[in-house]
Amino acid sequence: MRKLFFAFMALAAISLVGCKERNDEPQQNDGIIQVTHQLGEKVTNPVNAQWCKPQTAEATLTSLRCISDIFYYMDYQTDMQLDDLLAGNYRTREEFERAFSDIMFYPEGEEPIYAPQETACSGFVCKNEQGEILLGRNFDGDFGPMVMLFNRANGAKYVQMTDPCYNSILYINRETRKADGTLSNGTASLHRLLRQPLLTMDGMNEYGLCFGAFQLPKIDTVNIFPIIQTGHGDAMGANLMHNLILSKCKTVKEVEEFMSQHDYVTNNPTLNVHWLMADATGDWAMFEFWDNELNVYREDTLYTMCSNVCTPIPYEWYSIENYYRSWVPYTSYPKPGEATKADWQAVFSSKVRATHMMNNYRPVMSEMEALKCLQEGRYSLEVHNKLTNWSCVYNPKQRTILFALRNDMSKIYKLDLKTEL
Repeated sequence: MRKLFFAFMALAAISLVGCKERNDEPQQNDGIIQVTHQLGEKVTNPVNAQWCKPQTAEATLTSLRCISDIFYYMDYQTDMQLDDLLAGNYRTREEFERAFSDIMFYPEGEEPIYAPQETACSGFVCKNEQGEILLGRNFDGDFGPMVMLFNRANGAKYVQMTDPCYNSILYINRETRKADGTLSNGTASLHRLLRQPLLTMDGMNEYGLCFGAFQLPKIDTVNIFPIIQTGHGDAMGANLMHNLILSKCKTVKEVEEFMSQHDYVTNNPTLNVHWLMADATGDWAMFEFWDNELNVYREDTLYTMCSNVCTPIPYEWYSIENYYRSWVPYTSYPKPGEATKADWQAVFSSKVRATHMMNNYRPVMSEMEALKCLQEGRYSLEVHNKLTNWSCVYNPKQRTILFALRNDMSKIYKLDLKTEL
């Protein structure tokens, strides 16, 4: 009995130590930092909740935690009234943002969302050794930090990866082109972070549906670029659509059905986006509004990649079937035109970026191998003096996200939505 007593006490002590580690510092398994709600420090900036209309605004804003100067998370507990916004049928970004501001802010709390800057995202789908689909995604842009939102008040629960530098000029130093700490310096008001769901670049919901958005070329150089899909119901822009599909849909097929029932308008007069999506059933597809219709691209082979284009080239050269797949000739997609391998290479803002990623891509990779593959395709400093803000590998079946920030593979994070959402 004496030995049994000491054995029990030793086990209890080990358990207590384990509890302390979970609360006080990040857990690391094989060098991977587990993202939990015990991570991070509370941000002490004023919330100015008196400028916000929803009663839940203060609870949402005071939940902001700083894990590092480039990584934050926040529990978004505020009803965005997504169905009402969709029913508003807003045909311009300005109309939609005006309606959203009316829901969220009193006049003194308003501030326009900062205009999007040139980005160069890239991604792919593959499978792991267990046969589970993986979606890999780089968000390349303007040196901003990442705010991970746990959205719990708008239909299905979901996680959103967002960049606050597109929210307010206060959140990034545009002269030095890097985050300068204003997001958590104790002085900048946090109230404008209620708009953060509108800046969603990628995410996953509790059912495993995930997506990545990729910017298409600036349309002011090509007059025939599609701006809107007509005749299919109320209009939605990408900033509304990203929240709608994560809050309402469980599968890629449901997304296709939902998107086909609505018009789509670009978020900004000078840009459009398209999307790579995957779900827990193993289904995946690329969605693009083109020629005033929704086009959905699937393929039997898993050798598939996508990117965006930021160079003024004829529309037929950056249409989806002419640039986002593999090195093989374009024979399996509608209207392939006369695109060649050389033409496809030319549309990338960095041929090196695409080449490196494709040279390291395999149809079957582990999550860690997929993350390393994304790093090979990073938007590095020698390309337009920019960085990859974050790289994510989504596993819809397991509801996990493996990610790294700013090309820093010395700190790899993992989020398990089954336990943290």
